[in-house]
Amino acid sequence: MDRLVHHELRAALAALLAFVICAVAVAVVRGIPTAPFGRAALYLGGLVALLAVFTLLEATRIKGVSEVRYFDAAVPVDPERALPPEDFWHDQPVSRRMFWFILVPTLPVALLWEPWVIVFPLGSALSWAGKAALVAHWERRHGRLLWRGHIASRPWELSYSPLSPPPPARTATDAPPG
Repeated sequence: MDRLVHHELRAALAALLAFVICAVAVAVVRGIPTAPFGRAALYLGGLVALLAVFTLLEATRIKGVSEVRYFDAAVPVDPERALPPEDFWHDQPVSRRMFWFILVPTLPVALLWEPWVIVFPLGSALSWAGKAALVAHWERRHGRLLWRGHIASRPWELSYSPLSPPPPARTATDAPPG
């Protein structure tokens, strides 16, 4: 099983890493792209504003846009069918498939055609980081952890578990049972 917030962070880190590699490669091969700073800042500011608005729309319950509706529809984790949880930082902090999926088309286009194409991975990284923040906020607010992959054949379906395990049972004298 994979926590949804970790899944989104892996994708964001992969896109950010692809952006950095593309930016360095374009700067080495083609030089630093020349554009008026104001125009570049305007485009980046517009991208960040657009992604912020879209993330806020995902936080609503508007049909067709809302991600929160999927979070609310999550089913409880079945302990017998649940896969063991992953360790985010030690197992795989960056999604390798997503990294190559972003890098392979972006780098040749940026090197051979238009260097400003390297902004697209940055937009993806910001979008996934915003969704990770949305998931973390929902988890904290509802006291549940969202998981992906509780059924291996349907990894997109969400399930939840309590934020913390239930406390152990105690007796009337506050001694542990047994």
